[in-house]
Amino acid sequence: MKTMKIPKNILLLAATLILCVSCLSEKPYGVYSNQTFFQTESDAENGLMYAYVPINYIEYCQRFLFYLGDTTTDEYNDYGKGMESDALTWDISSNSEEVLYFFKSAYISLARTNTVIDNVLKMKNIPDQSRSRILGEAYFLRAFNHFMLVINFGSVPLRTKAVESVSETYEECAPLEDLYESIISDLKEAMGLLGYNKVQGRVDKAAAQALLGRVYLYLASFKESGRPEYAWVSDAEEMYAESAEYSSGLIYGQSTYSLCDNLDDIYDVTKQASCSEHVFITSMNREASGMEGTYSQLPCLWAIQLNDYIWIPEKLDGSSAKVIKMIDFTATWQVFRVDYRFRDSFPDGDLRKKLMVDTIYNEDGTVLASFDPSNINSTDPTLNKFFFPFCRKYTDPYSKNSRCSSNVYLIRMGEVYLNYAEAAGPTEKGYECVNAVRKRAAMPPLEDGLSKDEFREAVRLERTRELCFEGHALYDLRRLGRVDSIKNRPVKQAYAYYFPLPQRELDLNPQNL
Repeated sequence: MKTMKIPKNILLLAATLILCVSCLSEKPYGVYSNQTFFQTESDAENGLMYAYVPINYIEYCQRFLFYLGDTTTDEYNDYGKGMESDALTWDISSNSEEVLYFFKSAYISLARTNTVIDNVLKMKNIPDQSRSRILGEAYFLRAFNHFMLVINFGSVPLRTKAVESVSETYEECAPLEDLYESIISDLKEAMGLLGYNKVQGRVDKAAAQALLGRVYLYLASFKESGRPEYAWVSDAEEMYAESAEYSSGLIYGQSTYSLCDNLDDIYDVTKQASCSEHVFITSMNREASGMEGTYSQLPCLWAIQLNDYIWIPEKLDGSSAKVIKMIDFTATWQVFRVDYRFRDSFPDGDLRKKLMVDTIYNEDGTVLASFDPSNINSTDPTLNKFFFPFCRKYTDPYSKNSRCSSNVYLIRMGEVYLNYAEAAGPTEKGYECVNAVRKRAAMPPLEDGLSKDEFREAVRLERTRELCFEGHALYDLRRLGRVDSIKNRPVKQAYAYYFPLPQRELDLNPQNL
């Protein structure tokens, strides 16, 4: 069911042409430009919101983040049924839609973000506090977009100012060192301008701290794993120390965010805005108008295709006999198919294993069916669709048909705790953080006395279990130099550590990127 939204620039062009035709006899009332728009605080706020919009695009931090970042790994399997995306079979080329539109969406957000920064810096009619907040969020977005580009494509054009002429649209790829220097500088600038202010879909000081911790962790492990393009990184342990500093500042230095006590609450669609776990989460809402991206359809992508309601346990720990709908819709798509061997790798007592559903129920709570890989050959229509355990992290029992409020967890405290533990190593606080994540999953503490290498390996395994199906898997394999460990599908080696730059961008850019 490979479907693709019509590119937004085509829709905007069509709408513009219609307006032009219908308004030929009208007297123009005025023209908006950077010079006339950024006049008030409201203008600046609206410009910032416009920069956030691409984060919710299907082609960016919604479906395509999972296509590129997760489905390329052993967390998923096609079970011989074919898949929606070329990424799932590593059949990725410079003409793949996933590559083209992910790249494009990041640069759309970058262009809008730079316009905000350049103009708000010059504004006079705006309170200092509002200026700082808007600029801080914009600096974060610029860093976030560059980081998403770097971990997917490697060396890319660095954009730190608004484009004002056609000649400025062409840019050579920047060295990785320059890109990371810009990312780190922007995040530190954001930290200095922002306070703690939790708002779903927006970022604050916590997001900047968390992303800095992730960036330094990636640099440390890239260096440690011997990636030649990271030879410029001074020292892996120095980068680990920086990661630990920024992550610990968030863990121990504020009271707005914390590790949520209950694993269920993280994925409860009614608690996404309030849950202390979520540092940066998308803002899609089932009540929103417009196209997908204002609302989500994420549960449809993971759920098995029963053509009926899918009832799952209300609580992961079995403390309630109540069942809930995964989605209030019967036409789900089973695009993202969890590999049962990945689920089998979890200990039986791990509550996170239950986030991969192996039993479905009737509305009255009685068992309807259980998963088995042999179900794929069953003549029973229910069993025939239940040949893989499905992920329930994206659930909306209150959906409006396929319109959902389930969102993407871009940064959450579970990751921050594990970033700190990996970076700090087997210290008292390192153990404290990883064990807090394990305790929430009903797992015992890690064994005492582990060496630094043993401890970090244990934390990385914990990270795989904690953050699966959240867009981290491939990037962790890349930073650790372990893409070759993927077993389920042959990895296209030319693209193992960076996806190809889009051919259309190469053709359009006379610098040839």
